[in-house]
Amino acid sequence: MESGTALLLSIRPRFVEQIFLGTKTVELRRIRPRVTANDLVVIYASGNQKALVGAFLVAEVHSKPPKNLWKRFGANTGLTKAEFDNYFKGADIGFAIEVARSWRLSEPVALSTLRSQSSGFHPPQSYRYLDFADVFSMGGNALLGKQKRGTTCTSLRMVAT
Repeated sequence: MESGTALLLSIRPRFVEQIFLGTKTVELRRIRPRVTANDLVVIYASGNQKALVGAFLVAEVHSKPPKNLWKRFGANTGLTKAEFDNYFKGADIGFAIEVARSWRLSEPVALSTLRSQSSGFHPPQSYRYLDFADVFSMGGNALLGKQKRGTTCTSLRMVAT
């Protein structure tokens, strides 16, 4: 990915929680986003939550036939085998974005707030790219992962604990 940019992913709340718990260590996609190791991914929780909730750093992106992805990552996808097969039905290649480290915001940034900060903001159906200036305006250093030891990230500032 181009320097100074981040990937904004829309992820269902069920999977967002699994990422933060560490039980889902790969985010699956049918189309490969332009990310590589150490790139920043900002998480937008879709569904009823409708908010920026945190971020993660990419460990690696794996490109494989779906059956090989399942063999390697099945237990870490957050999906049943039937859900996995349904998602990749008709796809020759699938992509697994491996999570290196994730963090959540202590205060999610609601869609209404995002729209008031950036007129015309629309969460992506799947993903889109943001420059770091946009990331900072949406969630400050907390989204960039620049928290210090002994601090808790909030949406717009860091607070000592």
